[in-house]
Amino acid sequence: MSDFVGELLGSRDLADLASRIYAVADGLRAKLVTGPVRTTPSNTALIFFFGRGLKTYHAAVELLRMGFWQDAAVLARVLREAEYQVRWIAAGGDETAQLFLRDYDRNRRNVMRTLAKHGDPEIKTQAQEIVEGTAADGTLDEWWRNWWSKKPKEGIGWLAEQLGYKTHRFEYAALSAFVHTSPALADFYFHEAKEGGVTLESRPGVSDENREFAEVVVFSIFAAFVDICGAFAGKMGFGLEDELQQIVERIHQAFS
Repeated sequence: MSDFVGELLGSRDLADLASRIYAVADGLRAKLVTGPVRTTPSNTALIFFFGRGLKTYHAAVELLRMGFWQDAAVLARVLREAEYQVRWIAAGGDETAQLFLRDYDRNRRNVMRTLAKHGDPEIKTQAQEIVEGTAADGTLDEWWRNWWSKKPKEGIGWLAEQLGYKTHRFEYAALSAFVHTSPALADFYFHEAKEGGVTLESRPGVSDENREFAEVVVFSIFAAFVDICGAFAGKMGFGLEDELQQIVERIHQAFS
C-alpha cells in the first residue's frame, strides 16, 4: 500500500495509521460507486455523511501533515458531529433518515424566502417566483433547531447522550474552543519561553508543550472517521468489519 501521507506530527507510526484508515475508506468508496445501491432514505443520508466525512478526513490529515494541528482540531469536531448523526440514522433507519431529508427541503424553502426578501434584484425576482410556486407546508415551513429534533434542549449534546458517548462533554468542549476562538486556546498559541521572552505558535509545527494535546486531536480525527466508516459499512452491507476492527484496536493502542 502506498503512503497516503508521509509523516504526521513528526511520527511515521501516525502517518502509517492515517494511510491505513484512508485505504479502507477508499475501499468503501469503491464498493459504493461500482456496485448497485438501493437509494432508501437511510442509505441516501448515510452516503452523504460518508462522502462528506471522507473529504473532511482527507483535509484534516493534510492540515496535520503541514503542521496546522490547531486548525485540524476544527475538523475533528466536524467529524465527531457527523459520527453522532451517522450512528443516529443507522440506529433509527428510514424513519430517522426522513427527518434529515425533510430538513434539506426545509432549508431550501427558507433560503428561497430569504433571497426573495434580501437578494439582489435579479435574484429576488427568481426566488419570489419559486416561493409563489411552492405550496405552504406546516411541517416544512416550521423552523427546526436541528434536523433530528425541533426541541431547543435536544441538541448535539443530547444526541451524544442518547448514543452513550460519555466523553462528549470533555472532548467536544475542548474541540469547540478551536471553532470559537475561546480564551482557553491561549496556551496553544502563546506562552512564556523557558529562556525568557515568549513563544508564539504562529508557524506550522507543534511545540513540546502542546504535543500531547495535538495527539488528542489526531485521536479524535481518526476515531470519529473510523466510526463513521464502521456504521456506514455495516448499514450498507459492504463488509470490511475485520479491517475496521483492526484499525480501531490500532488507534487505541497508539493513543493509550
